Amino acid sequence: MKKQKVEKEVIYEGLGFPIILRNVPMVELRGVWTLDVNLNILQKVVLLALAHHPSDMTGNQIRFVRNWLELTQTEFGKLFGVTHPAVVKWEKTGNKSSKMNLTTQRDLRLWLLDQLLSKDDDFRRAFKIIHMTDYSQSIEPLEFDVPKDLVAI
Repeated sequence: MKKQKVEKEVIYEGLGFPIILRNVPMVELRGVWTLDVNLNILQKVVLLALAHHPSDMTGNQIRFVRNWLELTQTEFGKLFGVTHPAVVKWEKTGNKSSKMNLTTQRDLRLWLLDQLLSKDDDFRRAFKIIHMTDYSQSIEPLEFDVPKDLVAI
């Protein structure tokens, strides 16, 4: 019989940057407690949250997006009209602000939403929000309440 529990708060770094998960179902596997969540759904929830998050994207968050899209740094840069060295520079910042310019950051977030949202109305609402947001350089971790947020997709 599997041992299970619900952890009140977990800082999860399995996507390359810290996210805070609350009320997380856990399962013990081979003596190690691990998340008992669908990681594909978690990735999509995180991508949607990154698109809406009012902080600058970090280098690790940009790397996560690029890897999820299965693009090289050169291919990713071409999507947004920047060079390969620009993408390298962003990603090297790690968990600090990438210092990506505002226009490129908005383009990235909108492009990401276009890949994730299937309804035009959802995209239009997101478009308005992103174009009204002036992203701050203070980096705040993403936070999710697992029972609520991971069933929304």
